[in-house]
Amino acid sequence: MSRAIARRGTTAVEFAVASAVLLMLTFTAMDLGMLYLAQQALNNGVAQAMRYAAVNSGSSSDASITSRFDTAVTPVLGAAQAGQCRVTVSFSPSNAPGGSVTVQASLVWHPLTSFDFMPSVTLTSAHSLVIQH
Repeated sequence: MSRAIARRGTTAVEFAVASAVLLMLTFTAMDLGMLYLAQQALNNGVAQAMRYAAVNSGSSSDASITSRFDTAVTPVLGAAQAGQCRVTVSFSPSNAPGGSVTVQASLVWHPLTSFDFMPSVTLTSAHSLVIQH
């Protein structure tokens, strides 16, 4: 009877070790997916803000362009994380036809888990477009 109890104990220890490793792999995969999603949201927000700035170059302001960026990324990132994005808009040489507009954004992304091998990452995205009209 003591051998059966010992086997149950061994099985419980093996299950605990295996499930810990499996959970760590699962949460790491989730973090990598969230990292990819955040980068894609940043790229999409910058692209939408840049298009808005190019089309409305004569009447748009930095605040309205940043607002367009926030509108694009908030459904994906959430209001708190979208508020942490830093957006810069620049027109070169001016916002007249023939000039160009550049929109840049950055976000410091933090993983959901606190494993040491998943550090915080600074995500960046930038797009430029020539103003046609």
